[in-house]
Amino acid sequence: MNVWRRLSSVALVLLIFSLIFFAGGCRASKSPLQPESAAGPLKIYTTFYPLYDFTQKIVGDRAVVENLQPVGVEPHGYEPSPQQIASIYTGKLFIFLGEPMDPWAKKIEGQLNAKGVMTLEAGKGLIENNDPHIWLDPVLAGEISRRIYEAVVKVDGDNKGYYEKNLQELEQKFTMLDKQYREALAGVTRKDFVTSHAAFGYLAKRYGLEQIPISGLSPQQEPSAQQMAELITLCRSKGVKYIFFETLASPKLAETLARETGAGTLVLNPIGGLTPEEIKAGEDYFSIMAKNLASLKQALE
Repeated sequence: MNVWRRLSSVALVLLIFSLIFFAGGCRASKSPLQPESAAGPLKIYTTFYPLYDFTQKIVGDRAVVENLQPVGVEPHGYEPSPQQIASIYTGKLFIFLGEPMDPWAKKIEGQLNAKGVMTLEAGKGLIENNDPHIWLDPVLAGEISRRIYEAVVKVDGDNKGYYEKNLQELEQKFTMLDKQYREALAGVTRKDFVTSHAAFGYLAKRYGLEQIPISGLSPQQEPSAQQMAELITLCRSKGVKYIFFETLASPKLAETLARETGAGTLVLNPIGGLTPEEIKAGEDYFSIMAKNLASLKQALE
C-alpha cells in the first residue's frame, strides 16, 4: 500500500511539472522569438571576444553584452549551439565580423532583420584577401569600434551622449596604441617575425614588418612536412631568435620549429579569445596588445 502511495505521489509531481511545462510552452508559442520590449534592458550579442570587448567599452552599464564564444575557445571555425542562436533573436542588436571568421552569422542575418533584430557586419569592406584579423591593427580596430557605436545609437538613441563619450575615450586609446607601436617598432633591426598562424598580416603591414606564419589563416591549416622543412631553413637563414606561439592554439609546431632552429619561444596573442586565467587577471584587448608589443620588440631587436 505504501508503495502504491509513493508511486501515486511521484505520478502527481510529474503531472504537475508536465502541466507547468505545457503552459509555459503555450505562452511561448503565442509570442515567437521577438526582440525584448522597450522597457527591458538593451541586449547585444557578439560573436567573439574583440567585438565583445569594444562593444562593452562603448555601452558601459547601459546595455547587456553577451559573447557567444565560450571562454578559452579558439574562435576560428567555432559555431554556436542551436540554443545560443535562438537567444540572439531575443536581443536588439547582433554584431559579427564577417564571413571569414563567422560565416554562420551571415546566414541568419536576414531572418534576424525580419524579426526586428538589427545586425552589424563590423568588418564589411575592411577585410582583405579573406584574412579576418583586422582587429589586430589598432587603426582598423578604431574603425570597427566607430561602426559599433553607430549601430548602438540606432537602437538606443536616448543614450547617444553617453555612448559618444565612451567612444571618444576608446578612440583615444587606439590612437595612443598606434603611436606606441609606431615609435617602438620604428627602430628595430629585424623586420621578420614567425607566428603560430597568419593572424598578424594587418599589423605587419601597418608597421612595416613581415610575418612568417607556420600555419594558415586558421590554426587548423597546418603545414606539410615539406613546408616545415622550408620554414626551418628560412628561420636559420634569417637568424630568427624567437618563434611565437598562442594561448588558445597548440604550441607544438612552434616548439618544434624553435627546437630545430635553436630559437626561443614567446607568446604573441591574436586576441581571438581570452583564457580563464586572462579573464581572472583582468586582461583586455589593450593590456594584451601592450604585451604583444613588448614581445615583438624583444624578438626584433
